[in-house]
Amino acid sequence: MEYVKFSGLLKEILDDYSSIDLIKFLEQRLKIPMYKAKELADRIEHNFNLKTAHKIREKYKEFSVSEETRKKDDAIKFNIYSLDSLSGKEFEYFLKWLFEEMEYIVELTMITADSGVDLIATKNKERVAVQAKRYGRNTKVSNAVILKTHGGRDVYACDKSMVITTSFFTRHAIEDAEKLNIELWDRDTLSAKIDEINEKIFDFRQKAQFPAYQNSLLKSLLNLEQTGIFVVERKKNGRYDIHRHGIRYPILSFQARLNTVTRCVFRIVNNKPVGEYEGPALIRSDRHYRYGPDGEQAYRQITNYLSQFL
Repeated sequence: MEYVKFSGLLKEILDDYSSIDLIKFLEQRLKIPMYKAKELADRIEHNFNLKTAHKIREKYKEFSVSEETRKKDDAIKFNIYSLDSLSGKEFEYFLKWLFEEMEYIVELTMITADSGVDLIATKNKERVAVQAKRYGRNTKVSNAVILKTHGGRDVYACDKSMVITTSFFTRHAIEDAEKLNIELWDRDTLSAKIDEINEKIFDFRQKAQFPAYQNSLLKSLLNLEQTGIFVVERKKNGRYDIHRHGIRYPILSFQARLNTVTRCVFRIVNNKPVGEYEGPALIRSDRHYRYGPDGEQAYRQITNYLSQFL
């Protein structure tokens, strides 16, 4: 418990280091005489580079996201940069999945056809001709693509047409699309649609699969066995591995001390297993401080990660 209290005290000091009188803060916070507060302040200053640590924390805050953006980041994202590694045909299959998640019935057109239409998406009797352009982010889609897509709409007897790209559109392409009533999704629009679908999937999985948060992160992680999908293996020195039935390797490792999770590491990266000290660490600790989220926020991020194994 002293470890947790001291970590919390250091966190308070680091958060307000530039504006507090350290001796007075310790005197009031710990309710100790001034001479003891001065001795403790000297030891803290001697053992911790508080000025540098404070600057690092302030820089981190500058780049931290808003609450609304954090909620989006909590969802399981198919990052737009991941799409850049797909081939053109793989991108078409990805869009098929995306439209199906939006409750469309989707069919791919003939691979050998060059009519300016790659997918036909149907919903509420409306047929939409979709042209997919998996371009590099610096290569813009020209108005020639727009004109070809417009012609393909009639070939497939569709009611409207769209062009979707991992890049952006030229000014002429946007102007022609407005004249021809063709809907355009550029890189930013596509990314927003992906986030929207992933949030919907995440919300469904969270509500349907994972136990509710149980007052502490450690208790909540141990409670994951209730899913019947995950197995918690207890090891020595407060260490645990979480396994998923059917997967040979641990998918997550964590360690607890005094009922506090002091380390948590994701063990599957890019669909490949990694070592216990090689994977991305959501939570880590050193001799003096614990880094990373705690409580319900940490549990939410962990279950986001585990969702991919459901």
